[in-house]
Amino acid sequence: CPTLLMAHLTFTGAPVTAAVNVSYDVRDEHRYTLSESRVWKGNSAFDGKCLQHSYDRSTSAGIAYKIFGDVRKTPLDPASGVLGERAELDIGENGAEIQLVTSYIPSVMHSEPHNQAQRMIQLSAWQGVERLREANRKAWAKLWESRITIDGAGDEWQDAIDASFFYLMSSVSEFSPISVAPYGLSNPDAYEGHFFWDTESFMFMAPLFCAPHVARAMLDYRFRRIEAAENNARINGYRGIQFPWQSGATGSEVTIPWCSQAGEQHVNFDIALAFDGYARVSGDEGYIREQVWPVMRGVAEWIESRVEKTERGYEILHITGIDEEFDDVNNDSYSNLMAAKVLRSAAAYSAMFGLGERKKWLEIADTMYLPVREDGVMEQYEGMTEKPQQHPTSLMAYFPYGYEDENMHKTFDYYIKHDMFDYCRYPMLSGFLGVYPAWNGDRETALKFYEEANLTFFCEPFHSSTEWSIRNPADRVEMSRPVGTNFITARGSLLSGLIMGLTKMCPWKGAVDAAVDEWFGEDIVLPAGWTKLTVGKVYLRGKAYRVTAEHGAKRAVLEEIKE
Repeated sequence: CPTLLMAHLTFTGAPVTAAVNVSYDVRDEHRYTLSESRVWKGNSAFDGKCLQHSYDRSTSAGIAYKIFGDVRKTPLDPASGVLGERAELDIGENGAEIQLVTSYIPSVMHSEPHNQAQRMIQLSAWQGVERLREANRKAWAKLWESRITIDGAGDEWQDAIDASFFYLMSSVSEFSPISVAPYGLSNPDAYEGHFFWDTESFMFMAPLFCAPHVARAMLDYRFRRIEAAENNARINGYRGIQFPWQSGATGSEVTIPWCSQAGEQHVNFDIALAFDGYARVSGDEGYIREQVWPVMRGVAEWIESRVEKTERGYEILHITGIDEEFDDVNNDSYSNLMAAKVLRSAAAYSAMFGLGERKKWLEIADTMYLPVREDGVMEQYEGMTEKPQQHPTSLMAYFPYGYEDENMHKTFDYYIKHDMFDYCRYPMLSGFLGVYPAWNGDRETALKFYEEANLTFFCEPFHSSTEWSIRNPADRVEMSRPVGTNFITARGSLLSGLIMGLTKMCPWKGAVDAAVDEWFGEDIVLPAGWTKLTVGKVYLRGKAYRVTAEHGAKRAVLEEIKE
């Protein structure tokens, strides 16, 4: 059950009486206030519960708990700012144990979250802790069937991949009523817990292939907040829907007012492409008709009202691209390319359901202005200043979203030579930067990029991952400074580069109903020393497959798995 947290403590040793404090810190004047807190005495089906409100009382949450075992319980002093009690137990020759079950219910799931948390504790007692733990083990075993392994990479890489998968999948759930923030469940204060493009562009990819029900839940958060996106478009003077740069419980724009990142409207394309990707990978026509199409139509209508027609074609002016260091630019290449891709997919779904050809959308897509230099290099944005270090953010159009042109490899070379390696210390797309030199056939550079952009982000204890790379190797062993962990955006970036980039699998290539075989590109190149990459299980059009990509092979191999 996703709203339950369980703990099992086992005590061994000489006969002795021990005491354990079970406590919940329920008072924080900066984040929330406490409106009710009670500990029940006697033989109750639960021991205590409380109701919390956010500081502005816009949201609330309920907590309830029950201690199981042969223990003597004494409520803690409420003045201490915690909910809980002191549990004493006698440890005999055979040891002793305590089992603790906690339920946490947010108000987005229930109007009386503290009372529902109490009910969940009562229901959990029926099944028992061991039965619930076994269900959890089975769920994780199912997820680990998708484990990614690399022959020739070594244990350090396997640890990094496994940690990335674990921390990402620990933060998402097919039953979650909301989305997932950049730090997942690990750091609620970071970025105010808001949801960004990180979700759809990085964290969404692994669930899309390995846990489709989780991916659908991530999209459901956006779909349930379409009305807020419609209002956001109206506020800005556009038709259709405009998803906000930072989204919270309501789905309205919650970016800090003095922050220009509200101009990063490429989030609209990122979210639409996630819906498009789910449609292509799942092949679920009912879901496509009911949820994918309304989103694609709304974003396409927004694009139609957002672009400006000039003598050069259609342009998107005054926008902030992925690179936040350059605000208010014209014709950000990633934005223009993704806008065209969304329009073509939306037109295809319209035709699929007999809703018209949408000639205007196709006209815009076919004549969208692209900032290409005379030498064929795709600029990050129109008028990009030549400098030693160029952020490679525009390359996301090529991977993961499948854009191709005759100068693709030349564009890769340009950014690699203009210090793309320095970008490996950044969060987000750094995790898959090694894909680009691999596609250019440069195995040594691919390995260099992969190592710098991933292994330098992990630290102990627990192989946690930071937002920015840790340049001092000693700090990775034992952090000598406070650092926020776990930043799972980059962990999703690593996983998507392995699942799709190095296997050359891209569902966004070609027609929306293209056969799965058409998603795979040719000529597999892995980083130096890596000989074979295997994804244990992916789900494509409702069937399970093992994906194997061997260095030097013509294409990755799909092997169907019978379930």
